[in-house]
Amino acid sequence: MMDTTNDGDLSKDVELIDSRILIRWFWVNYFKKYAALLVCGILFMSVEGSMLGLLSYSIKAMFDDVFVPSNQAALLSVGVMIFGIFLLRSVSGLVQRLIVTWVSQRVEKALQENLLEKLIHRDIEFFNKVSPGVLIERMRVDTRSVTSAAGTIIMTLVRDGISLISLVAVAIYVDWLWTGIAFVGAPLLIIPVFLLQKWIRKISSRNRTIEGKLSIALDEIFHGITVLKLYSLETYRIKLFKDLLEKVRRIRFKIEGGVASTPALIDLIAGLGFLGVMIFGGGQIVSGEKSIGDFMAFFTAMALIFEPMRRLSNVAGNLQVMLASAEKIFVFFRDSGVNIKPKIMLTDPEKINFSGEIIFDRVILRVSDRVILDDVSFSVPPGKMVAFVGKSGAGKTTILRLLAGLVKPTSGRILVGGTDINTIGVEILRANMSIVTQENQLFDETIYENIRIGNLESTDSQIQQACQLAFVNEFSNDFPDKLFTKVGPRGGKLSGGQRQRVNIARALLRSSPIVLLDEPTASLDSKSEKLVQKAFDEVISNRTTLIISHRISSILNAEKVIVLDHGKVVEEGTHSRLVSSNGLYSDLYKLQMLGGSSD
Repeated sequence: MMDTTNDGDLSKDVELIDSRILIRWFWVNYFKKYAALLVCGILFMSVEGSMLGLLSYSIKAMFDDVFVPSNQAALLSVGVMIFGIFLLRSVSGLVQRLIVTWVSQRVEKALQENLLEKLIHRDIEFFNKVSPGVLIERMRVDTRSVTSAAGTIIMTLVRDGISLISLVAVAIYVDWLWTGIAFVGAPLLIIPVFLLQKWIRKISSRNRTIEGKLSIALDEIFHGITVLKLYSLETYRIKLFKDLLEKVRRIRFKIEGGVASTPALIDLIAGLGFLGVMIFGGGQIVSGEKSIGDFMAFFTAMALIFEPMRRLSNVAGNLQVMLASAEKIFVFFRDSGVNIKPKIMLTDPEKINFSGEIIFDRVILRVSDRVILDDVSFSVPPGKMVAFVGKSGAGKTTILRLLAGLVKPTSGRILVGGTDINTIGVEILRANMSIVTQENQLFDETIYENIRIGNLESTDSQIQQACQLAFVNEFSNDFPDKLFTKVGPRGGKLSGGQRQRVNIARALLRSSPIVLLDEPTASLDSKSEKLVQKAFDEVISNRTTLIISHRISSILNAEKVIVLDHGKVVEEGTHSRLVSSNGLYSDLYKLQMLGGSSD
């Protein structure tokens, strides 16, 4: 059974999923709804394929009824017949391709939509394990590979299958013994082709894994371009990428070689068979037992047989390549990615007091063998601000993540207004929180849109007010397009302080009873911090607020300060009391007053 974590650790090989399971799943969930349209396409494929057999047989009439007897009268009728064959083949080929393309594109769109919906609802731990590059590879490359390959396989099996049957039928009709001689070596292909397809499936799966590594490498290069330039790592990263490209080139060459081997074997066997027909059949034509038209019809049928045979021989190889992509997608739909827990009855949102007291009751969080929070208990009074202080890695941000439902505690309870958050729907819980983090994540939209996502139902006047409170207008007015200026990928066109003010405006717009602040002024200069602090003083008034800040000056008015160290609460009290207690908080305060860092 395949494990999704292998997409995070791409060095691991995974057991292949049964191809029947994959094909059945994709058919039932995506292709079956278009069955009637696909049947229509198959009919047109059948017409296109059968025209080759008819064309080869018409060669007999061309020679025996026109050329050999020099029959001028039959020339037009035979020519019109051949033109009609090409016309039917042309029209049916166009229609069936349009049908298959339309269905493939619809399925690809639905598959990408469903996959994104599945992935976006996975828990945070999943995204900590699986690189964005891998997910992009699955979303864009693998979905397209599955749908385009499926369309090609269907067309090949039906159209070329019918072509092969009709051409073989013509060959048998002309002379069954010639046909037997031509195909006498065909059974010799069965075992080599079978082994070849298994090898192609295995190596194709490895290729998809390394292709995922390529996407990861590109994702890291472009997202970390500043670090690369600061440390002059361009040559180093290029070398690593070149090494990956070379691995991909080698594997893809092996795949192409494997796929090309089957038609090569077919050509070899067919060549030997045709040599036998020439030796045996040539004598019959010379002796008059067979006509030139018979031979030309047979020769044309055999010549035309090679191309559909080659394409059909590639079907198995293409199927294995497709299945390699299909299993990468399927595993995300099959596995939930979270531990299955007993279903808890959710509390009616109307009965939850989000303005009430927040309590952490003996909360423990373990990740693997590491203890992140160790028996943490504290309370946050309604409408008050509580600050969390501690060195890096003490567990401060983890507390906010737990309260927001991004991670689940190993044991213990978290209560909001007396209600366990495990019984609150995640969307309801987060809808009642305004959050500002130090990551200041923006999207490649306008400043206006980046603020508006805080509350999609907000009015223009509310957005404008949030901009004023967060002092966004102070810099946006300098842009030609004001608030409708595009911020660029990850907000790259704005400074760190400007991005943070946009995030603050977003949180202000949400106007929730609970406010979570994780280093909210970390990217601001002294002037901006003072301006934004005024906005915060207004917005957190009468709201239950949890704040993490390495700047002690911003938490002086906190109802209480909770000091964390190695996942434990080691001190708790007001700023003045903790400063005079000569504990860890006092040390951090004195260090900061001396100009050092308390983080």
